[in-house]
Amino acid sequence: MRRGLLPGIAIAAVTLGGLLVLAERPWRPSARLPPPGPIGHGPPSEPELGPGPPWPWTRAQTTATGPEVRPEPGEISVLTLVGEMASLEHLARLPDAAFRAAQASSYDRRSLTPADPAGWFANDDFITNTKANVERVETVGEGDKAAKRYVLLDTKGPGAIVRLWTATPTGTLRVYIDDDPVAALEAPMERLLSGALSPFEPPFGQVTSMGHTLYFPLPYRRHCVVTLDSILSTDPFSGARVDRVYYQVGVRTYGGAAATHIRPFSWGELERARATIARVRATLLSSGAPAPAPPATPPGAAPLVTTLAQRPLVAGQPVTATIAAPSGGGAITEVRLSSSERDPAKLLRTTLTLTFDGEVTVRLPLVDFFGTGPGWNPYRSLPLSVEADGTLLSRFPMPFHRQARLALAYDGPGSVAIGGTLTVQQRRFDDTSLLFHARRRPREAIATRPFKDWHIATLAGGAGHLVGTVLDVENPPQAMWWGEGDEKIFVDGETFPAIFGTGTEDYFGYAWSSTQTFAHPYHAQTRATGPGFSGQFSMNRFHILDPIPFSSSLRFDLEAWHWSDTTMTLAATLYWYARPHVSDDFPRP
Repeated sequence: MRRGLLPGIAIAAVTLGGLLVLAERPWRPSARLPPPGPIGHGPPSEPELGPGPPWPWTRAQTTATGPEVRPEPGEISVLTLVGEMASLEHLARLPDAAFRAAQASSYDRRSLTPADPAGWFANDDFITNTKANVERVETVGEGDKAAKRYVLLDTKGPGAIVRLWTATPTGTLRVYIDDDPVAALEAPMERLLSGALSPFEPPFGQVTSMGHTLYFPLPYRRHCVVTLDSILSTDPFSGARVDRVYYQVGVRTYGGAAATHIRPFSWGELERARATIARVRATLLSSGAPAPAPPATPPGAAPLVTTLAQRPLVAGQPVTATIAAPSGGGAITEVRLSSSERDPAKLLRTTLTLTFDGEVTVRLPLVDFFGTGPGWNPYRSLPLSVEADGTLLSRFPMPFHRQARLALAYDGPGSVAIGGTLTVQQRRFDDTSLLFHARRRPREAIATRPFKDWHIATLAGGAGHLVGTVLDVENPPQAMWWGEGDEKIFVDGETFPAIFGTGTEDYFGYAWSSTQTFAHPYHAQTRATGPGFSGQFSMNRFHILDPIPFSSSLRFDLEAWHWSDTTMTLAATLYWYARPHVSDDFPRP
């Protein structure tokens, strides 16, 4: 994401002033409330929207408890989609109603084809009154009452909005559903995406390192239009008011047959889902443990816990655990390891391997598997956590039909102390079950000129969905900002990406080249050593409400776009689920 000032000026401001310059920015203090616990924010003050009708939802409705409504068979609604936000079980199977993922964003519209490098790497990834970079700009009203309306999204249904992000919260955001001329949702963009309005409080809407993000489902049956009535925003470095907006809108698009199962977003649908919203929010604000899944095992079937005794791991003597599947199939539902080791070099040489039904699907350095690196960087998310006390935790469900095998190996001098437990539960394994994968593109020195797409991976040969990304960056001393690169995700042989981003930090949920670390249930910046933009950075994003499905293939490229002509080092990990024997092009040891 390109900054409002010339790059040299902006970088000097950050380098010399550190985070103090951020304290002077004219953003509302209420948008950056301190978290009460490991992840998330506490409840903001009651919304005050000024003249007009009162906001139709109260905090009492968000926090009230009570029985949850049972959805109808096949239903797609606020109720069912919010329910997915605190459970990872839906990721381990092909969805009942297939959908495609897409993103509307303010990417530079000169980007048309890799055959034109000047356009493909164009970096004006924002709306202005001279660079639309938007679906379209309309004029509403007449004469002296005429005004511009910026259409961020105009898409056919059935579908659902699943994510909204901006670096420049401004104006009034309106969401029109199924051709109703009255907006189903209308609110100040800043308040909605910062979590200041019920029931969209943190962590549904939240500010993380200057990025404003709302994860909340807004289903529609036929048509959805999202508009903004102003692009006059505040440059956080200069404080100047400028015509400039960065945005991303993530959507699911279902097949036409799903329309009969869609319950479009409305305030009545929010009320119907009230108890589920309260439970999911509480779960996400807690330690991150997913909500219990619906029973998928026979009554009384107890989890099987396999213990890996704490012991020194030495070269040539791996620790392994082999588990036979329960009748009908099983799933590892928790990997909990513990280590007192903190030496980054030794942790890098400690490898975790997981094999399901004879297929090696996970093989990468130990701590990197848990969503951060290099070294030990404590944080918590919904699927993965790294604790200061030495605990490494994965809650990704990992199905298998016949057998699962975990191996820990170390190939360096001395030893690494490690132990832990694996929890396995009975799960039906059938033709909708997916194997869990995690692979790493190892550290690679990348020359930043000429601009290029850094290829992370191609997945091919079957169906599945991408569910997470980790990026590690090492930037040379005195170098300028490294993170202008857009993510480009191609699905099922597309020639133009379904997901075309606006900047590396934007994909990871923050903004404005911030060096502040943070943790959210779905995304985090876990390491930023500095000084300034130099040093080591690590960040992650997990696609829980917004997985990216593929039927035959998925390709993930990231622009290596840097303000300096230099060499930086990149490494990346992807997490995905897929049918057995889907291939990938990650390098093998």
